[in-house]
Amino acid sequence: MRMLEPGQGEALAALIPDGATVAVAGNGSLLLAEEALAGIERAFLASGHPRDLTLYYPVLSGTRAGTGIDHLAHPGLVRAVVTSTFNIWDIHLMADLVREDRIEAHCLPMGIAFQLLRAAAAGQPGILTRIGLDTFLDPGAGGGTAFNRVPPTRTWVSRTRIDDQTYLFFRSPPVDVAILRAWAADPDGNLSLEGEPIRQAALDMALAARARRGRVLAQVRYVVRRGSLPPRRIDVPGFLVDAVLPSPGQPQSLAADYDPALTGEWAVEPPARPVPLSPRKVMARRVALLLSPGRLVNLGFGVPTLVAEVLAEEGVANALTFSVEHGPVGGQPTGKETFGASVGPRFLFTAADVFTLYHGQQLDWAILSAAEVDAAGHANVHRFATALPGPGGFIDITASARRVVFATALTTGGTRLRLKTPPEAGLEVEQEGRIPKFVPRLAERTFSAREALRRGAEVWYVTDRATFRLTPDGLVLTEVAPGIDPARDVIARMGFRPRIDPGLRPWPQEVFRPGLLGLAARWAHS
Repeated sequence: MRMLEPGQGEALAALIPDGATVAVAGNGSLLLAEEALAGIERAFLASGHPRDLTLYYPVLSGTRAGTGIDHLAHPGLVRAVVTSTFNIWDIHLMADLVREDRIEAHCLPMGIAFQLLRAAAAGQPGILTRIGLDTFLDPGAGGGTAFNRVPPTRTWVSRTRIDDQTYLFFRSPPVDVAILRAWAADPDGNLSLEGEPIRQAALDMALAARARRGRVLAQVRYVVRRGSLPPRRIDVPGFLVDAVLPSPGQPQSLAADYDPALTGEWAVEPPARPVPLSPRKVMARRVALLLSPGRLVNLGFGVPTLVAEVLAEEGVANALTFSVEHGPVGGQPTGKETFGASVGPRFLFTAADVFTLYHGQQLDWAILSAAEVDAAGHANVHRFATALPGPGGFIDITASARRVVFATALTTGGTRLRLKTPPEAGLEVEQEGRIPKFVPRLAERTFSAREALRRGAEVWYVTDRATFRLTPDGLVLTEVAPGIDPARDVIARMGFRPRIDPGLRPWPQEVFRPGLLGLAARWAHS
């Protein structure tokens, strides 16, 4: 095992063969091996090596422009990428190479991508699953490769039938090098993630590389004395590690040098801040009224995050267990710079394990956003306009959750609603958005309503002014906010005509009321 000096990131590049498949750890600014990736970039710009790499990263590393995976976004350095997330926040250089037809691009569901590392570590050829059926990942719809005009050189997914059931078979990655980040290492290369907010897949990545006689490279904040790491605090044993790059200034995240609340070291209750009453809060409240206590819940971006704030304001957040697809269970999920972590988690799953939980249909509720929805109830979140974010864990989550709520505006591009409080509670459209989100045809499909119906999932679509339910006949309009005209303000703003429930009813009056909804009292009797 080679212990480098701080600042020797370029030395890691010499350990990466040209043409290698490189697995890269990290999630946004968490587990971000910034010095290692920057060192590889400097080496390539100086020498032209390593080159022609296939980068395998289940989720994007970095949040700010020029950080994380952006360091490796150079033609010649990278030949292909395999990921669930092409660009998010200010990280976009790799997605630019994809859009410009300069590199090969493959997309996998985040959970499958993590579990494939475990399969690769065990020498298994891949994973058989129903996750991804009837979506853009299905070979009949492009197999997750239709992002540009660069022809794929490898097939990552195929269809097969077993016992008259159709499955997708995802192939394991041939990992040659794993780039990890840990909190501490000892002189023998034992790695500990003790100060990190998530565990992700450090051991699986290391084992996958070693299964092919590959190399494991790690960046760490601390180098500690030999024997000072008890076995239970070691996440990757030293005999698997080839080189360690100390990075004494390595922060826990780009938001803070270290926050003990994110590791669970400090058991804290996130402060419940009052959420100003607004049309968005009304929408989040309508979603909150669908929930019941004692459930396992996953929350996505946008309005779903506001749902968590509403529950905290109501004093009932602890009546639910929040699960983040990056591993934390319990506590309060966090935002941008620390997305993937939770304040006060009760348990930290590895990435492969949390998706085992999800794929086994143990997730009670998934509350997520959507960019487009069609008449059948299918949804798109991964590709729209010029954006190419990728699905992340969306497909794994929506393909297995027992109940799914899509919280999304009916239109976008300048939509402005006015809130009317009691006694004339309701909403009024002041300015309609230019772009409908409920469309006759999706750009691509990320959520399969057919598959949801097949497995008996319940699905709602809560918009900023109306509620729909998924049925075998497609979307049914079941509720409209008071003050909203169903024909003028809802149906006329959609790209198709939904069925209308004969018992169409208004949203509950309490969602418009200043003060609290009263969920604590309501849930106390449920």
